[in-house]
Amino acid sequence: MGKTTTLEHLIRQKPKNEKWAVLLNEFGKTGLDALLLACPEVIIKQVPGGCLCCVTQLPFQVMLNQLIRFERPDRIFIEPSGLGHPDEIVKLLKQSQYEKILEVEAVLTLVDARHLGNERHRQHEIYRRQLAVADVFIGNKMDLATATDKQQFNELLTEYKRPGFIIENGELPISCLQQNKETEQKFRIFKKAQLNQPFFTQTLMLDTQDVWNQKALEVYFQSLDILRAKGLVRCQQGGLLINAVMGEVSIKNVDVVEEEPRLEFIDYSPIDIGKIKAQLESLKL
Repeated sequence: MGKTTTLEHLIRQKPKNEKWAVLLNEFGKTGLDALLLACPEVIIKQVPGGCLCCVTQLPFQVMLNQLIRFERPDRIFIEPSGLGHPDEIVKLLKQSQYEKILEVEAVLTLVDARHLGNERHRQHEIYRRQLAVADVFIGNKMDLATATDKQQFNELLTEYKRPGFIIENGELPISCLQQNKETEQKFRIFKKAQLNQPFFTQTLMLDTQDVWNQKALEVYFQSLDILRAKGLVRCQQGGLLINAVMGEVSIKNVDVVEEEPRLEFIDYSPIDIGKIKAQLESLKL
């Protein structure tokens, strides 16, 4: 949710004479992230059905090469899932076949300081790797953070020796992408991927005739104890795009629902999809 808003703000800074593209990761199986971004000013491509950060997977390299060859953009934003390994992407982009084609700018890691005290979140291997690979830490939603949260963010900058930006509402200046010019490889840490801390996903396909109560869905996802939920459902006015991260819920209305309605859930632990399905039944109109 924070990454999408920040990316949208960066895109609004695009010079009119430049062609930009976004390559999205879809950690799950249903291809919803491109709908959540929905920026007509840029080319959006997506690698669904797994982790984009696993660069040994042929689909990622094929999509990147096609984007470079056929679209020839001036700038490409690569937005990996918050559940992925961006250090593997950076290593790929610095290989010889891209040396004369791409100039790699800063790796940005968005940090919600309000969650720095959550040990389950902070100590997870993927979270730690995302901090290690970053050139710049972006302290997002700082208007909602407490004094303790802000102190923990400052301590994070000291621990990892990184520059940091504090932003509200995703309003990040594009100049931050130049930060790695001074810190190139100085603190960056690459580690071999470890798979001992997996994420779990479940997808719930919905009946096309189901119509949902928007307010009831918002309340439900705010109370749902799960890392991430996203989905596309039908309401009386058309469609709803749902994006929920650790109890924070964003719902966008869309006029026409062309995609198949579904909900996807991602968490650190196995997900009881049967229980969730039963709870959702009462939220239909």
